[in-house]
Amino acid sequence: MAESSTRKARKTGRIKKDRISVLPRNILETILCCLPIRDAVRTSVLSRVWRHCWTTVPDLVFDECVRNMWMDHNRVLTALKLVSVINMVLLRHNGPILKFSLTIPLYCCDFEVVHDYIDQWIPVFSRMGIRQFTLDQYYQVHRVHNFSTLNLSHLRLRNVWFPYKSAVGGLTYLRIIELIKVSASEESIFSCPVLEKLSLIYCKGLLPSNFRAPNLKCLHQMYWEMTSEFSLSGLENLTEFSCRLSSWPEMHNEKSNMVKVFSSLHKIEKICIAKCSITYLAAGGSPKRFTKPLPYLKTLCICDIDLNCLSEVSCLRCLIRSAPNLCKLHISNLNSRWEDASEECTVDHLEIVTFSNFRGLEGELELVKFLLASSPLLKTMFIHYDWEMGKDDAFEILEEMLEFSRASPRAQIKHLKYPFHAVDYGPWVGPWLDALEE
Repeated sequence: MAESSTRKARKTGRIKKDRISVLPRNILETILCCLPIRDAVRTSVLSRVWRHCWTTVPDLVFDECVRNMWMDHNRVLTALKLVSVINMVLLRHNGPILKFSLTIPLYCCDFEVVHDYIDQWIPVFSRMGIRQFTLDQYYQVHRVHNFSTLNLSHLRLRNVWFPYKSAVGGLTYLRIIELIKVSASEESIFSCPVLEKLSLIYCKGLLPSNFRAPNLKCLHQMYWEMTSEFSLSGLENLTEFSCRLSSWPEMHNEKSNMVKVFSSLHKIEKICIAKCSITYLAAGGSPKRFTKPLPYLKTLCICDIDLNCLSEVSCLRCLIRSAPNLCKLHISNLNSRWEDASEECTVDHLEIVTFSNFRGLEGELELVKFLLASSPLLKTMFIHYDWEMGKDDAFEILEEMLEFSRASPRAQIKHLKYPFHAVDYGPWVGPWLDALEE
């Protein structure tokens, strides 16, 4: 009887033991940061230990999983419900707020009401030492918020107006700026002395030349159309550059866009060109190679190039000739023929080649044959077949490619299940971009 009581007591003790609650406070905050804000607040009812844990969480993210709590047919009422909850969280929060992210609901919400409260929250964020601020909305609102009192290091905005002028201190500490469909005055100049990454996605009136960023390392940009004012002057420290153009540009240029864009990027390590960007770069012609080479260029990604267009082929050859240490080449949506008309187009350091949406066209096979025969250090060639291609056709094409001569005895051809994405825009941009293209 005594033994059974002891065994029962031990069993009860094991059940009642709470190992999570005794963890250090910083670990509990890390756990709560991984939860949606709604669930993090709900942990306050678990016990006395958890009652105030959520009030010191440094990251506050009000995203789409939260907005459904306050949906109402009255747009103003929905907005007031949303801001009242945010006010409650800010009022009870006890500690620094390093990150604040707000996704304004798409339906049944008055955007102007929310933006009125954002102006009231900015002084609160300033006192709490905020470093990262995200404002995401689906419709553009012509409101300009004053970020001059926030010493931000990371700023994300979508569908809002960027400040017309850079107030003193407002952009001084920014290292990352990500803007989607953001508008600004074309005359605006923003001083960003420590900016390292800049993303401009379908922004009106904003070009890289609008930012004085001598330390910029990474530039991602998408435009509906490209203007003659586009320039990368002053960005000599750039190491990664991607450009995506959605409409056919004007081709009547007196000066070479290739020279204007790339001739000063002597430290560039990665270049990604997609959609109609190669057509824009082809305007004005391309030299055989740049006056100064691109010795640090290791990765080149080309999408939607028409090899039947001599000007576009000249762009590709110019980049390859100017990159003596090129190691990775990624090509997607190749059209027409490839003709190796110059023995100077060397790929002596090429190690990895990736083809996405491979359809087995004559031009694609010719390029594969050329790369295999001209790359003595090639290790792997990855092939992602187009989704419309049947297994039998893919196998037949693979057999043909295996017969091609190879300069590298180690070169292998491997199947790639999913297409290669040259630029990772992150979870904030990727889903929106996919929906836009659909």
